[in-house]
Amino acid sequence: MEKLGEALRAGYEFDLSRNGLDSIRLLLLTGCRRQEILGLRWEEVEFGAQCLRLADTKSGPQTRPIGNAALDVIRDRDRSTKYVFPADSPTGHYVGLPKIWAAVARRAGLTPMSIHGMRHRFASAAAEMNFSELIIAGMLGHSFNSVTARYAVTPDTALIAAADQVSERLSDLLGINVS
Repeated sequence: MEKLGEALRAGYEFDLSRNGLDSIRLLLLTGCRRQEILGLRWEEVEFGAQCLRLADTKSGPQTRPIGNAALDVIRDRDRSTKYVFPADSPTGHYVGLPKIWAAVARRAGLTPMSIHGMRHRFASAAAEMNFSELIIAGMLGHSFNSVTARYAVTPDTALIAAADQVSERLSDLLGINVS
């Protein structure tokens, strides 16, 4: 994690794509899938409820709790566009992540790690912090087949607290404070 933090800081220093670098951080700090973050629209971000209300995920619409460290990455973004990570062209969302991830991963010595590996790292960090499998599943958006889960419209406070702690821990390990 420290080497990844160094590689990201170097990327910001050498003006690699801010979209790419910020999306890498957000992927790691949320455990979201790549397209959930790259296609994230401002209307899906709820700062007060500390969650993302994702309209389109692998298993349908979902509400995901996210930590304050992840919200800080989002807060620093330009809100004048439809997408949190807009394309360089006037429409669509950012698509250049594979190229930026390859450069960052190479610099950090993580070349066998895929972009999806950040989702695994988030889950591993949560497990290392002794969060239950149920809490980790909730943070990752794995589906629950209960009636209660289908009716819940706000994230559980335990999930928010867990997401906050995991994102804070990972952010501390990265050691990045970029505005």
